Amino acid sequence: MLRERTRVLEELGCFLVLVILLYGLNSVQAQTIGKTVDKSNVQEYKDLLIPAMLEAVKRGDFILPTANLGFPYKHSNQFLAASGKNAGKFDVNEAGDLIEKSTGKVPKFNIYGYPFPKIDPKDPRVAVKIIWNFNFQRYRLMCSITQNRNIWVGKEVGEERYIAGPEYLIFYQGRPPGQEIKTPQNFLSQEIQNVTEPMSIRGTNTMSWDYFDEREISCFAYIPAIRRVRQTSGVSRSDPYMGSDGWLDLNYGWAGKNRSMKWKLVGEKTILVPFTDINKLVAEEEPNGTMHRKVPITKWGYMVKDWKGAPWAPTNITYVPRQVWVIEQMPKDPYYNWGLHINYVDKETYVIWMKEVSDKAGVFRSWHQHPLHYEEAPSGNNTVGVVDCYIQVDEKARHATLVTRQPHSENQRLFAPISKLGSDYFTMSNFLQLSK
Repeated sequence: MLRERTRVLEELGCFLVLVILLYGLNSVQAQTIGKTVDKSNVQEYKDLLIPAMLEAVKRGDFILPTANLGFPYKHSNQFLAASGKNAGKFDVNEAGDLIEKSTGKVPKFNIYGYPFPKIDPKDPRVAVKIIWNFNFQRYRLMCSITQNRNIWVGKEVGEERYIAGPEYLIFYQGRPPGQEIKTPQNFLSQEIQNVTEPMSIRGTNTMSWDYFDEREISCFAYIPAIRRVRQTSGVSRSDPYMGSDGWLDLNYGWAGKNRSMKWKLVGEKTILVPFTDINKLVAEEEPNGTMHRKVPITKWGYMVKDWKGAPWAPTNITYVPRQVWVIEQMPKDPYYNWGLHINYVDKETYVIWMKEVSDKAGVFRSWHQHPLHYEEAPSGNNTVGVVDCYIQVDEKARHATLVTRQPHSENQRLFAPISKLGSDYFTMSNFLQLSK
């Protein structure tokens, strides 16, 4: 009896110690989030920061206000329900292509939702499956029209120059039921970057066609000086866009061909990620389903008087803790301009929050943040994963490019049906018309 009582007391003691430890961890978390991280206290937060961000805060380049979200940040119930129905239906082949399990071939039908709703970290091909989930959470947007402004920012002078113009995107896969598109060419996506400002480079446009098979991305560039279209290989999407610190494959964090990379899951952790607004906003929606979003205005360091940090640092963005997968990608093509990429992919929404990129010699070169906010329309469609701006920092050159969105909702449209933005917009004839 005494021995039994002793055993019970020992188990109760262990339980109380565990409760105290968990309470302590939660207390630390509660005390940590809500404060501002700067170089004076950055060591307390080092486990919540990616390496590039940690060094930036140590230098005093960035100051990070922190907070917790007061609402669930997740995809719509419709999207998640469709994802659940995809369980066990799909796989990836050795090259990294998405295939149907029953046939072993690339599907010839539309897939809505995550193709891999259940992720097993021990799966040898888990990394590329996570990236396919990232792709399909983006494909659900169907079409988007975005007004962009790319700003070159130097360490000493602030804004150096800019380009501006609309970007048009259409996705042929991952579309909601009733919005499917037949594509004899087996397109996966098409996009156009249309430069309208400044006048000196107006019409220097690019167009890309990606395919839902092994073909590499077809890329086209219109050169006003020779009034001709030049076709290039998919690897050209790793070239600096218009001489900036970013490239086309960085759209949404990754916009290249999955089979062009080797993917590897190297861990999971909790990190601080950027939100331009931590409130849940209501989006405007047209009767045809087109969503208009209002992009919060970001104030950059070079705009703020007496700012002591980097001129490219945001001064009114809040950082929120999220659990992420840490995914490495390595280019297979020796002509790709970059080496190792490290992606930080949200475990719940599969958004790529940040990434670090090394040069071909394996030396760390640049890092990238993708701040966003949350808006929800009456239909339930939302802006999960829709980037508000890009912060692209070349640490070797101590230079950055900021890709910002025009704030007015008329310039930011998502979920546009094919009647508003269809495949006929991405033809060579229309591309030439936009470029002249």
